[in-house]
Amino acid sequence: ISSIHSDRVILAMKDYLVGGHSRKEVCEKYQMNNGYFSTTLGRLIRLNALAARLAPYYTDESSAFD
Repeated sequence: ISSIHSDRVILAMKDYLVGGHSRKEVCEKYQMNNGYFSTTLGRLIRLNALAARLAPYYTDESSAFD
């Protein structure tokens, strides 16, 4: 459901969000423009919010611990 397909961009987001690297380090390492990084991060944040809002409709709490 994501419009983010580039391996380079996905790895950059992983390094930033999971690895804790700075935005500057990630942009330099993956040769990304800071503006594009910000735009992509915004898309990812909106996607996360959408998934969080949809999750209750896909959770069957009665079988969660079976």
